[in-house]
Amino acid sequence: MAGKKYSKYFLNELPEAIRKKGFGRMPSMVAFTDADILEGSKYFSVMIMGEEATKMGGHGPHTHKDPELLVALGTDMNNPKDLGADMEMCMGPEMESHIVTESTMIWIPANFIHAPFRILKSRRPFLFIQCQYASKLTETSLKKLIAEDQRDKMIFIDADGKQKD
Repeated sequence: MAGKKYSKYFLNELPEAIRKKGFGRMPSMVAFTDADILEGSKYFSVMIMGEEATKMGGHGPHTHKDPELLVALGTDMNNPKDLGADMEMCMGPEMESHIVTESTMIWIPANFIHAPFRILKSRRPFLFIQCQYASKLTETSLKKLIAEDQRDKMIFIDADGKQKD
């Protein structure tokens, strides 16, 4: 369908060089967009998480300038509420731990401290969706909230929303 009048609104029809910009290059990324890929778009990503995600130390604590909605969706058609994984999301400056085992939506207000986010166990792959109410990802890492010996095991991102790639 490439070349049709509205093809630009179907991400799978965009040239790979455009689709795979920025965070879209990550191997586990199923779909990704922001204002650099589709004019007027907000930051939106869909990743598939499985056993390989349990080997990473997780995504370190951080804040965003804008609100964010996170969605973890199970892939068992007979029991879609079952996430198929044990996922930890810590919330607030005290890093209150929440273990998620069911398909769940998590609302993150602007400037709210959240994470570490970790996949503790994986029984089958699940989809993880991140929707930030901004045209580009903004993120301020908070490494100081993690013990120094754990920092190298986690992913930390600092993005001001002005990055081009």
